[in-house]
Amino acid sequence: MSTPNPVLVAAAPTLIQAVQLVQAAANTVLTGDPLQIGLRAGPAFAILVSQLELLLPGLATAEVGTVNTDVQARLSALVAKLQALAPK
Repeated sequence: MSTPNPVLVAAAPTLIQAVQLVQAAANTVLTGDPLQIGLRAGPAFAILVSQLELLLPGLATAEVGTVNTDVQARLSALVAKLQALAPK
């Protein structure tokens, strides 16, 4: 089994919440009288969009540590390569 992407691992809890919110919105729209789906869809999707927007700060917080670690590792590797090339 391959090593999971650290960015995806950091985002997993937020992605799970997002999928659960989509599931709840679909359930809200599709449950009940089929003739009223059009009446339920607009408000349900407006709520969904708002809830997804509220997840963004948490996602950014989860990702920043992972991205910082990756960037620092790549920059350190670049410095090591350049130091190996420099005349002594």
